[in-house]
Amino acid sequence: MTPETPYWNQKIETMPREGLEEIQTRMLRDLVDRAYRESSFYRDLYRKAGVTPGDIRTLDDVRHLPFVDKSSAREAYPMGMLMVPIDRVREVHSATTPSRQMLPVYATGKDLEEWGERCARILWMTGLRRGDIIQNAFRFGLSTGGFGFHYGAMAAGMISVPASIGSTDRQIDLILDLGTTGITMMPSYAFYLGMRAHERGIDLARQSNLKVGLFGAEPTSVRMKERLGELLGLTAFGEYGMNEFLGPGMACQCLVERGMHAWADHFLLECIDPETGQPVPEGEQGELVWTWLSAEATAVIRYRSHDISRITWERCLCGRTHPRVRRIVGRTDGALSVGGYIIYPSKIQDVVHMFPEFGPFHVLIDSSRGLDCMTVRVEVKDGVRVPSRDLASRLRTAIRSYMTVTPLIEVMAPGTLAMGEGSACRILDYRRGSGRYGSSD
Repeated sequence: MTPETPYWNQKIETMPREGLEEIQTRMLRDLVDRAYRESSFYRDLYRKAGVTPGDIRTLDDVRHLPFVDKSSAREAYPMGMLMVPIDRVREVHSATTPSRQMLPVYATGKDLEEWGERCARILWMTGLRRGDIIQNAFRFGLSTGGFGFHYGAMAAGMISVPASIGSTDRQIDLILDLGTTGITMMPSYAFYLGMRAHERGIDLARQSNLKVGLFGAEPTSVRMKERLGELLGLTAFGEYGMNEFLGPGMACQCLVERGMHAWADHFLLECIDPETGQPVPEGEQGELVWTWLSAEATAVIRYRSHDISRITWERCLCGRTHPRVRRIVGRTDGALSVGGYIIYPSKIQDVVHMFPEFGPFHVLIDSSRGLDCMTVRVEVKDGVRVPSRDLASRLRTAIRSYMTVTPLIEVMAPGTLAMGEGSACRILDYRRGSGRYGSSD
């Protein structure tokens, strides 16, 4: 590889579909065999379904395997999806579920190395090169957002600035003082950062060295990408990742910006009818289902993302042959992305129902200066004498402990909220668009 090539791994990134599918077939057979032998969760799941590793001979045979999603994967807690001895694990992350319980995601040294390589491909694909300074403002922690591009930058010979999210004035100072050339963060935070810079009399489009922005963890429209480009003086790219698969590094737009390339040598991607579970014709809209073919530690097989999109294997003008994920147009499970977190309304309902003082409630989601904000308006029942301020404080603490996010709480008088018949909860999303870790074409 040289600075002139547009590919980080040209042999793999431009391999014909037939070659990629041969690799996928071999990896799928090996993965199912290992999961059956080493993962108690999958062994029980496949025995109940009457499936054995010997039934998987071709890629089409993946349809014999039952689907998994967040709800069913809860049964695997804490180590049911683990395929290696625990002493081989080098890092543990987690994904959220509709309950308070998290879904552990284990990674060996090999998993971490391959994660970095996938992210290096993405950084290189968007035009970044050795010596570029990458300011990473995704979260670092159990969530995988920050770590992927940190490892990717190091693998690609770039300079990583693990700034994490927040401390916006310091972020702006770092961009100017270090000469940052690439940023990775949520698009809403990037918009806020740009607006804050303007308040300080700083025009990042003119005064910084920014040239590439990688944005994920929440939906990004074409117009928002254009606005970010104007505000920050860069080319904005959408990327896709899920914590269950170690987050960033699953798919990303290239310079052509006609969908996100999904790395077929690591993931098997299906698009199904969400009602029937049957595959839809290529190019038609359906639910994305992912299998982590190259995973060593954690088995994630036929995992329903609940994201609605389309996929195509049509060769891209950039020369890459891997399938492309088109715009994420919604979800099938009612989940919402709020500030980069996946929020399940059922979770909020469970928390509210823990308090006998509360009745119906509304969840309002809006954006202020580009940042998501969530407000829970909840009625108190007749006869409740506890001060509203105390009730609001207790509910805010409970929601934060269950869901990481901290909402605003408004305690309302009985009969204040207009509810549909038989409904105890109403979700009002005033933002444009909804989804997760996705972008537009």
